[in-house]
Amino acid sequence: MNVFQLSIRSVLRKRTKTVLLLLIIFVVSAFLFAGWACKSASVQTQNESRQAVGVSFRLEENEANRHERMRELAGQIEDGNGTAGGYHSQQLPSGEWMTWTDNSFETLLMEDILKIAEVDGIGEYNITTANTVVNPVNFERIEDKDVDQSRDQLGVSLRGTLRMELDFDIQRGNIVVKEGRMVTPEDKNVCVISRELADLNGLKVGDTLELNHWKDRENSPVYKAEVIGIYTSVNGITPIMYGDSYRSENIIFTDLSFPEKVEGNEGSPLYQYATFVVEDVDEYEAVRKKIREVDIGWERYDFLDNTGMSDTMTENFGGLDKMSSLILILVCTSGVVIICLVFLFWLKGRVHEIGVYISLGRRKSSIVTQMLLESLLVGCVAFLLAAFASPVVSGGVVGYLVDYQTRIQAEEEQINGDMVLNGSVEKDQTEIVGVTVDIGGDVVFLSGISVLGVITIAVTFSCISVMVQRPREILSSMS
Repeated sequence: MNVFQLSIRSVLRKRTKTVLLLLIIFVVSAFLFAGWACKSASVQTQNESRQAVGVSFRLEENEANRHERMRELAGQIEDGNGTAGGYHSQQLPSGEWMTWTDNSFETLLMEDILKIAEVDGIGEYNITTANTVVNPVNFERIEDKDVDQSRDQLGVSLRGTLRMELDFDIQRGNIVVKEGRMVTPEDKNVCVISRELADLNGLKVGDTLELNHWKDRENSPVYKAEVIGIYTSVNGITPIMYGDSYRSENIIFTDLSFPEKVEGNEGSPLYQYATFVVEDVDEYEAVRKKIREVDIGWERYDFLDNTGMSDTMTENFGGLDKMSSLILILVCTSGVVIICLVFLFWLKGRVHEIGVYISLGRRKSSIVTQMLLESLLVGCVAFLLAAFASPVVSGGVVGYLVDYQTRIQAEEEQINGDMVLNGSVEKDQTEIVGVTVDIGGDVVFLSGISVLGVITIAVTFSCISVMVQRPREILSSMS
């Protein structure tokens, strides 16, 4: 009787131990399927902001690179006093140091924006300036009279925009222009104000606002902007900082170049965001790859979709791939340990059988081969059962990981929001609407190889105790 026949007889004869081993390998196989399936899983998300905005991208400054540029420019200034590339450093008479940056350092570069706008597949694009606080000259702002205004600039905020129809708050339905029209690229010295500001000052479309620099209200030049539209708040505009100067009702939309003039920086704009709209929704990923190939200094920017989610999060939902790798490592390790322990326990009950085989002249390598064949026979049955159960198990595991990562992301956003000084963090409204787990041929193959490896390693380690003993020691243990 050959080794294969002996293995089959042993498996059928020792039913209780066979069923135990079958269950263990089944569980290990099912989770190995889940681990490999996680790597190819796709997560369908729906973002309320994206549904409103359409398919678009956003370019903004990378904070880490900003600090790196500041360090480099600081090193270029001799004795610490001076200016380099929009970075300024000065020692005060008190001995303390004061550093600051100007618009030329902080702004998105127009040449980079235009390069991206020329990418095939991009339709329209918009540029938005940073909110600029200015002094209202011929009108009053909205403010809370019961709040201490000593730390406020006592002004209103200007938001320059190239195409107001593509502004975040317009696209998301936070505000609606119900009187007049929106700002277009052809406009100069125009503005769109809130209904509250219009009612307080008796303003209407066609009137003129006068504004100047808030730090020098008496002597700075006064600039005029024609009111071409009045917007009504639906959900309101989220203030970027505390204070009535930044409150939703005091935000005034203007043409792109108007804020820099009132601020006294004409010719030196401060572009904070650039938005690029994809013409064909189905070409979203293709256009994103084309944009990434544009020759600009990408280290200077963060490239996001217009919901605020980085493009590095779009394929495997963040750390899903890393977490699936961790599952594979844990399952393989624990599988080897458990199966090894089971076989060690099994071998203790088979000392008499092994002694008989040795008495009949069988080599120890042949006995170990029989043990391995027995486990592989059981493993094949367990693997087939796991293959049928894998869609359910894998879907449950992936779903749990996605839910877990969503909770972690929400907690991090909450922490970041609490840490922002005088500001607010816009909540990401991404909703998981589906998780697809594809158990393809590659998953089956990789899972099979993994199960084979786990069984082989476990059996080999557990049989070391047989291999190292002399035949006389094994026979003496039979008594």
